[in-house]
Order: sequence, then C-alpha cells, then structure tokens
Amino acid sequence: MKTQKNILKLTAVAALALTLGACSFYNHKDYPRESWFKTGSQLIEAEQFQKAENPLKVVLVVNYTWEGRPIVQEPFEDRPADWREQYGLWEATKRYLQQTGQFVIVDEDNEEKQGVMTVDLSRWMDEETKKAIAAKEADPQSHSEKIVYEYDMTMKMNLNLLQGKAFTAAPVTDHMWIGHEDSEKRKVGLEPKRFTFSYFNNMDFHTEFVRRFYKQMVFEGVKEMDDKGLSALLVPKKEQK
Repeated sequence: MKTQKNILKLTAVAALALTLGACSFYNHKDYPRESWFKTGSQLIEAEQFQKAENPLKVVLVVNYTWEGRPIVQEPFEDRPADWREQYGLWEATKRYLQQTGQFVIVDEDNEEKQGVMTVDLSRWMDEETKKAIAAKEADPQSHSEKIVYEYDMTMKMNLNLLQGKAFTAAPVTDHMWIGHEDSEKRKVGLEPKRFTFSYFNNMDFHTEFVRRFYKQMVFEGVKEMDDKGLSALLVPKKEQK
C-alpha cells in the first residue's frame, strides 16, 4: 500500500512538473502569442445564427488529411502519432455546429437521426513557414527573427438529410497567421487577438488554431447552407419572455 502511495505521489509530481514546464514554454518570448485572419474576412459568432426550436439530429463524420496524409483512428495499429488531432477536430466540429443552435450530433444508430453531416478537411503548413523553420534550424545565429506560423486549410461540408434534401458548403477562410505582437505581418491582418493557454496541450498551439480559425470556418459553412435554404427547414426557437 505504501509503495502504491509513493507511486501516485511521484506520478502527481511528474504531471505537475510537466504542466509547469509547458506553461513556461508557452510564455517563452519566442513563442507565438497572437493570431489573426486575412484581410476581408467577415468574422462570424454563434450569436448571429437563428436558433431552431427543434435542431436537426445528424450524424457527424470528419475526414482529415494532414500534409497529404489521411489521419485515421481505426484500426488502432494504423494510427499515426497525431491521430488525436483528428479526434479533436471531430469534437470541435460537434461543439461549433451545436453552438449555432441548428444541429444536435447523434450516434449512427440513433433512431431519431435526420441525416449525416460530412466534413472533409485538408491542412498543411504554409511553404513560407517551412522555409523559415528550416533556415533558422540550419543557421540560428543568422535568423534571430521570430517565426510567424502560417497554416492553410480547406474544408468541404456536405449535409444529406434523410428526407432527400442536400446542402453543400465551402468556407472561404483558408489561411491563418499565428505570431507575435511585433510581427510585421500582423499589421496587414484582421483582428489580431492575444491568446493564452489554460492548460497543458501537447498539440502545441493547435488549441488556439481550433478556437478561432476552425470555428470561423464551421460557422461560414453553416451560414452558406442557411443562404441555400437550410434555415427555411427549421422552425425558429421562441424567445423566452
């Protein structure tokens, strides 16, 4: 029993040290602290959507490709090291779709399901960022500037309802910067926003990537579907007096 208690204590100490180490890493002066969109983006918030009295009950499928390599969760033996990111994006998609008040995500075998929402994602690091990282690794002394990380992502959304109707969307947002408050590129971007990490995340700054950039893309997709007639199928939720 005493040995088990000691093991638990050591585990707790190790976890705390890892968390504190991660926090200090995120607070490092060279670590990206802000994110911004490309000029011309029309930022969307969940409050802009008209909530439905009875949101559509749909099954959610997320297909994710990173740098041309499909990320899979099953079978287990074929999972790459970053399979958790695919699962994280599924969870994020579910959260943001439900925030619009127009969808409820259900299991495949749910008898009340009304359709399937399929989201196809393809993401890669921008070539300019790759070159900057390679140059700094090869000769750190000659590249003292802080790196601005840029990512590209394309998204296609397909909603197929059992009643026969179908809606497609392709969000226009496909590029985001993650950098520093003194970055020159920050001056030409839209709505620079400082961010912090509330807990250790071994996916580096992907937490922020999802929080702002990915949410914007999901909301753009739902808005496009609304414009194509999706909202006409939904009964608006009555406002409480």
